[in-house]
This record gives sequence, C-alpha cells and structure tokens, in this order.
Amino acid sequence: MTGKISDLPILNRPKGTLGGTTKSRRQEALVKKGALQSAIFNSPNFSIIAIDTKGVIQIFNVGAERMLNYATADVMHKSTLADISDTQEIIAGAKGLSAEFGIPIMPGFEALGFKASCGSTTDFARRNYR
Repeated sequence: MTGKISDLPILNRPKGTLGGTTKSRRQEALVKKGALQSAIFNSPNFSIIAIDTKGVIQIFNVGAERMLNYATADVMHKSTLADISDTQEIIAGAKGLSAEFGIPIMPGFEALGFKASCGSTTDFARRNYR
C-alpha cells in the first residue's frame, strides 16, 4: 500500500455504488415492485377499471371481467363506465351523493366519478358490486 487516501478500496469503486450493489438493489426492488403490480393487476380477486377524462374505459383487468361479466376486448376504448353500470344503481348512487354532499349530483359520469374528482375514494363500486 502506498499510503495515499486515493488507494483505499472504497474510494476506487465506481461512482454511485457501494461495492457495486446499489444499482443491483435498486433493480431488484423495481423487479419486485413490478411483480407485485402485475400480480394485483392480473388477479381475478381485484377489479381494476381505469377511465379517461371522458369516462371511456382504458384499463379493464381480469378481476373486472370476472366480477362484471364483460370481456376486456368488448369494453376497452369502446365503452364508458356508465355503459356497463346498472342505471338504477347509478340513480340511487347520485341521490345518495347529493344527500351526502348537499348539492345536486346528476346520475351518470358525474355521479360515478364525483368522489374521485374531489380527491376522495369512492365506495360506490364496493357497495354495489359485492
């Protein structure tokens, strides 16, 4: 050993690593996160439906297929959430929201997305699709 600080092994490692493991740990964490997301998304026990700002379905997972009895290919990019919902449930949900928030909420897309648009989670689907 020459006695210089720059000769110490820890200082000669590539920048941003600790023994070369920081990058691999980060990659491993991302792989695990992706696997968890994939497991949830592909689970028949979780219904996941995502819509765009116009209400058109953009994501419809296998759980939604199983619970609502629609094929993904039949609804994705073609149907709105209102199209696959029971009209009477939407009307009842709008009435309940109107009473809860003290403002008139029209049945349809407004009622289906009202709590989400306020930053609140909605339990409308949980109440009606058990």
